[in-house]
Amino acid sequence: MSQKIDDMKTDHIPNKKKKMTVDQFVQQFNTLDPNNYGNWPISVKITCWLFIIAAICALSYFLMIKSKMGEIESAQAQEQNLLNEFREKDSKLRNLQKLQEQLLQMEVDFTQQLEKLPKDTEIPGLVEDINVTGVSSGLKFQKIVLENEVKQEFFIEQPITIIATGDYHSFGNFVSGTAALPRIVTLHDFTIEGKQDANKKVDVPTVTYTVHAKTYRYVGEADQVLSATGTDTASASTTAQTQGATPK
Repeated sequence: MSQKIDDMKTDHIPNKKKKMTVDQFVQQFNTLDPNNYGNWPISVKITCWLFIIAAICALSYFLMIKSKMGEIESAQAQEQNLLNEFREKDSKLRNLQKLQEQLLQMEVDFTQQLEKLPKDTEIPGLVEDINVTGVSSGLKFQKIVLENEVKQEFFIEQPITIIATGDYHSFGNFVSGTAALPRIVTLHDFTIEGKQDANKKVDVPTVTYTVHAKTYRYVGEADQVLSATGTDTASASTTAQTQGATPK
């Protein structure tokens, strides 16, 4: 009875698989029959497939992919350069639009300032406005003289010498009124001289003001033509004198 039990235990014990050694694996390759692929061991087949796949991948990389990698890197560098160029041009375009807007605004402001400059025919009217402003402020004018024009590059200065008498408040009101005129008038070189009343009727001295005012007008086409004509006339006169001179 015990023997049967031992036999049954022996039958139920699973057989342990033997591990394949490296020598056995290599020996399988040595005993392969090239004409009978179907009978090759599965381990040998898997190993061959892995080698074939690795060889195909290596050949594909070196023959197809590696040659394209340089082109891809070159294209990426070119893409970055184009992107930088696009960003630079986009920034310039945005700045250009802002500059164009500023230029238009400057042209509008310049036109408005030109409208404030008196024309040649408006100078007498401007002098009258200055006179009215001074009288309204309490000043007594002794002299208002238009001086010779001073031509600058883009405009012509019209100096005006003003001599008037009055108190300090009257002169302050006159300066404020002049600044409020619709035409541009600037005041320069103030000279203030106080004198006591000769009759001594009042203690407040008589104050004499000497002011050099300037107004401006834009150099128009007519002024440019006259300037060019004067230059040509002077040049022709100099040439004639040179040609008419007798050498000694």
